Amino acid sequence: MKKERSIMSFGMAAVVMGLIIFLMICGMLIFKIKLPILLFVCWLIVVPFAYKIGMSYAELQNGAFEMIRKGMEAIAIILVVGALTGAWIASGTVPGLIYLGLKIMAPKFFLITTLFLCSIVSLATGTSWGTLATAGLACMGIGEGLGIPAGMTAGAVVCGAYFGDKMSPLSDTTNMAPAVAGTDVITHIKHMVYTTGPAYLITAVIFLVFGFKYGSGNVDMASVNALMDSISGIFNVGFIVYIPAIVVITLLVRKQSPVTSILIGGVIGVLVAVFYQGYTLTVAAGSMYTGFSGEFGNAFLNKLLNRGGMVSMQELATIMIAGLGLGGMLRASGVLPALVTKLTTLIKSVGSLVVTTVVICIMGLGIGGSMAFTHVMTGTLMAPVFRDFKLKPENLSRILEDAGTMAAPLIPWGGSGIYTATMLQVPVYVYAPYCFLNYLTPIISIIYGFTGFSMKKYTDEELVELQKLDNAHIRLDTIS
Repeated sequence: MKKERSIMSFGMAAVVMGLIIFLMICGMLIFKIKLPILLFVCWLIVVPFAYKIGMSYAELQNGAFEMIRKGMEAIAIILVVGALTGAWIASGTVPGLIYLGLKIMAPKFFLITTLFLCSIVSLATGTSWGTLATAGLACMGIGEGLGIPAGMTAGAVVCGAYFGDKMSPLSDTTNMAPAVAGTDVITHIKHMVYTTGPAYLITAVIFLVFGFKYGSGNVDMASVNALMDSISGIFNVGFIVYIPAIVVITLLVRKQSPVTSILIGGVIGVLVAVFYQGYTLTVAAGSMYTGFSGEFGNAFLNKLLNRGGMVSMQELATIMIAGLGLGGMLRASGVLPALVTKLTTLIKSVGSLVVTTVVICIMGLGIGGSMAFTHVMTGTLMAPVFRDFKLKPENLSRILEDAGTMAAPLIPWGGSGIYTATMLQVPVYVYAPYCFLNYLTPIISIIYGFTGFSMKKYTDEELVELQKLDNAHIRLDTIS
């Protein structure tokens, strides 16, 4: 006889979330277990509590698979972005962008140029980590020669790298946040301009002022010229290498499918690699799967150029599948609705809603140490609350990035903080004071929450249509 279905209580929901948080903390911080494994194991935590309220595993699994289905486009984008990165290195597109940035640098404008260069590279590649390991490393060396404080240079690097990670349609977080919140990538990016635009302009002005103060000395450009010579000695760096980037950006601006746009950019990259750089088709096409691989007799260039490929994105794709599935289980079992019901009694205004969401994002980074975990958990938890306030999902997805993405490199024990500090050889507490963009963006987001500026709302007609869709989904779930 099937047990009668009951409603998940707040106490039981709190226990479930407490166990998940405990497992994540112990697994990641103490035993150094990989995040995908922990997320899948967390599925098992939800199962006995679902049974206790009379829910079958089939229902729980349907909830997980439904959430994963909603995120499949973002997962596909992550994999094709890996392919694109490998192809763009083989084609000389990524090296060409770095070469161009190094070529236009001037001492007094070094910091703002560093900000712009890292922004360009991260926008083109969609990865903050890749930018830190390439243009970021180059800028740290140049800054040292200029006598500019390492923390200041690292701050400019981090601001630029995470600007692109947040705004690029090729970024995993830029695709994950709207997937979790329930909107599309283009709408998400456009809505982020309201908070990121002003924050970026203020950051640029600050680094411009600092540059005039610290960049007045003479700089030995020998190392910079040597690096540029090495890049131009390996790759042809003419206008042709920028064609793949121009094509992808044009397609995305014209609102073409991100997956097909990125794939087209990758294929064009392969063609450029074959006909302009002189690589064989086997090598060029192979770079889309396993990444670019070569020996250049230079340790820096080896690290700079040997990466990319779909293989490099498999862990991120797995994190998304496991995380989205866990979020679906928590929603289907009633864990998240129980927590949200309690939470909504404490939220009295849009401003307090935004503050609460920002705080949850930062807590998620501190507990899980991962942007993926933070986006999935915060987004799934807060989505119903935003709808209760008649706020469109792009408001939530923007806050997930304003706080969940931008605060990531500021958490010393988090994955992004550890990676950034290791890659740039600067401790988090040294570069954090100069990460102006990372502080300003969530602050502006909170200000908008209290003023209502750019907080897009549903009309009553739109809410009626959404309710009809929800009822249709409920009927389908009942039939299945």
